[in-house]
Amino acid sequence: MISALSGAIWWSTLALCAAAIAYRLLALFAVASWKGGQGPGWPLPPRVTLLKPLCGLEDGLEVALTSFFAQELTAKVHFVFGAARADDPALALSREIAARFPHCDAEFIADSEQHGGNPKVSNLINMAKGGLAEVVVISDSDIVIPPGALQAAIDALSAPGIGGVTSLYRGRPGRGGDAVRSFGAWYLDYWSLPMAALHARLGELDVTYGPLSVFRREVLEQGGGLGALASQLCDDAALGRIVLASGMKLAFAPHIVETLVNDATMGELFAHELRWSRTDRGEHPLGNLATIVSHPGPLPLLLMLHPGLIAAIGFILPVLLRWLIASVVEQKFGRADTSPRPGLAGIWLRDLFCFAVWLRGLTVGHVEWRGSKLAMQRGGMLKPDQGL
Repeated sequence: MISALSGAIWWSTLALCAAAIAYRLLALFAVASWKGGQGPGWPLPPRVTLLKPLCGLEDGLEVALTSFFAQELTAKVHFVFGAARADDPALALSREIAARFPHCDAEFIADSEQHGGNPKVSNLINMAKGGLAEVVVISDSDIVIPPGALQAAIDALSAPGIGGVTSLYRGRPGRGGDAVRSFGAWYLDYWSLPMAALHARLGELDVTYGPLSVFRREVLEQGGGLGALASQLCDDAALGRIVLASGMKLAFAPHIVETLVNDATMGELFAHELRWSRTDRGEHPLGNLATIVSHPGPLPLLLMLHPGLIAAIGFILPVLLRWLIASVVEQKFGRADTSPRPGLAGIWLRDLFCFAVWLRGLTVGHVEWRGSKLAMQRGGMLKPDQGL
């Protein structure tokens, strides 16, 4: 009986490892063949509203905000920076940086009115009260953008049939040389980015990404505007659905951007990634279960129940392929100058961490977001946690 059980476990684990190997090969192809969208350009420079929701200072924020002000643009961009509190230090920093770029049209809003359970969307709704231009850019505060990327994303929206454009992103440790921040950036670069590239390769792009997304205003209005996102945890996925429901398509921007990674402890990093995992489970329950092939964690060790060549290949090859994915990602997309390269040991430890986050995400019923505990409902909807 014990022998039969161990055999069943071994064969099941081997099947999982084979699926993990196949997934990594597909991800390698998706990364290597990735291409951003291109547009013919606008007959006349469009008017653009760029919404930057702010919430507190973090390492690297000055670099991030400056990278947007320093963009060379032909479009007429109105920058809107918003926070829930007038004394938010990030709002003061944005004013200070804006003063260095007097040619930029910038507005600063402090409004604490709440709309639904998503604090970021509440901020966006408050920032949009003054109206939106024909093109709307939504970008998280902690994003470092390369020169020319903003105009290129706006131009990509000019392609016929495109209602939204979104950017892939890699991680940028807010402090160079910090082990926890680097560990967090590895996930974004070598797990999340390849998964996003493969997802779009296997089917229609149906989700936007918070670091940088550009929309036609009429598309947002047809979908109910920003107010339709007020109680959605994954506002990025909801924005993608709005674009597709309008009959138009989503495209990738030509450039990728960087998002700051500033979780100071492993506990903070775990809680942050748990929110992502729980969000994914709320949006795609079966798909979230299937993501185990992208991070099987310690399960390949079960192959050692029957050690041999096949067991060794099943255990080692997924790790080597992930390391190869890391190399291809760097060749294709580069790497943040504050982020070190992971070795094989780093790859293995990161996979164990991803597995632990995924496993915990299967049971947790709430998420913690900027000091608030929010309960998850079907479809990624949010409500205040009443002790669930």
